[in-house]
Amino acid sequence: MTEKIRPGASNRVTNDTVFRLLDGRIKATSRVLDFGAGQGHMSERVGEHLKSKGLDPHTHLVACEVAADGFLYDPVECRPIGTDCKIPFDCSTFDLIYAIEVIEHTPRPYDFFTEAYEKLIPGGALIFTAPNILHMQSRLKFFLTGFGELYGPSSIEDKNAGRICGHIMPLSFANFCYGLKKAGFKKVEFHVDRRKRSARFLAALFYPLLRYSATRYDKALKRYDEEVWRENHGMISKINSFDVLTSRSAVVLAYR
Repeated sequence: MTEKIRPGASNRVTNDTVFRLLDGRIKATSRVLDFGAGQGHMSERVGEHLKSKGLDPHTHLVACEVAADGFLYDPVECRPIGTDCKIPFDCSTFDLIYAIEVIEHTPRPYDFFTEAYEKLIPGGALIFTAPNILHMQSRLKFFLTGFGELYGPSSIEDKNAGRICGHIMPLSFANFCYGLKKAGFKKVEFHVDRRKRSARFLAALFYPLLRYSATRYDKALKRYDEEVWRENHGMISKINSFDVLTSRSAVVLAYR
């Protein structure tokens, strides 16, 4: 009998958002990878959903995890991985790869983007989540304390790697866009999981100033370096959009 899997460590609404993005893209021929699967909460959810469609989870879904021995969803294989973000499968294996609250724990997130790109088939998609350091509450917290929301002082102890003190990569949506496009992804989207109430208030309060500042910065960058501006001007606007200013997590969807 499969041991009972505890609810995932990530926020329920974040999991729901990822599941919705996955559900609309899983087909009868899809191969899906759960990267950094933990005990298997989302693997179980996706696997049982596959069963409801008459599909075999073992055929269509595979997981990988540093502590693979702790993976509890028996219908799906879980392969052990290291902390170097290597994905232990052949190139062009998967239609979909997802990683929930993993990126912030790894010392080499850009390597993961390259690995994911190589392991996806043409037209495949990567979905991942991370704490959104650009929502207004996080911006204010960083201004006041030097630490963004969910990114406090870090611990070098292995036993703490899965805790908030194991959040060692405070990357923003701007960094994600760079890393994903550098890896070869053609289109990058930001999705909202849950709008934080305090961030909504602060965003509404400062929105005119933020839009004015973003517009001024965009124009200044164009004058200074038009080539870099052409590459980034859409992103500059996006990071000061109401979605980015209020979403608890950065839920990112990138297309190969």
